[in-house]
Amino acid sequence: MTTSVEAFAKVEQDLLRDRFAEFERGVLQDNIILCDGKSGVLLAFDGAMIVFCVDNLVNLQRSLQNFAWWGEIPVVLFLVAALGFLVSCHFALMTVVPRIHRGRPDHIFWEAPVFRLPEDQYVRTMRELDVSTGWTDKLRHLHLLAGICRNKFGHFHLAIRIGRIAFLVLVLGQLARVVI
Repeated sequence: MTTSVEAFAKVEQDLLRDRFAEFERGVLQDNIILCDGKSGVLLAFDGAMIVFCVDNLVNLQRSLQNFAWWGEIPVVLFLVAALGFLVSCHFALMTVVPRIHRGRPDHIFWEAPVFRLPEDQYVRTMRELDVSTGWTDKLRHLHLLAGICRNKFGHFHLAIRIGRIAFLVLVLGQLARVVI
């Protein structure tokens, strides 16, 4: 027979586990939002740099009609920089692309089948949901959020690294333009 102290300890353990899951969900969601925001800024910067590179590329092409082959070096550097920024844009966009498809059905994800039920049937289904299924769904959702977070930051890190290289090439192009 379970004593009241043991029963209380079990309830306390369940509450602490649930609070931890809520905390972890909040941390993961905050990181996803942070990564999306940073990727948006990077995307805007990359877009502006592409326009800058293309503008300089066009202006250089117009002014380099009778120069020697080394006069084309800045042109090539601006082209490479623009392509680098374009690739960086791709990975920044991959960071903010929403997830649409989902693995197994649960009671949390907004596209889960349960949310497509008529309102009264949805309420009935959720009231009949047992605690164990709800807890399992919550853990699966945390795992899914961690994967989303990992993918977003992976794409963001690629975008930022490629953007840095493209910026370095852009600076080299500007220096070459001044020297040549």
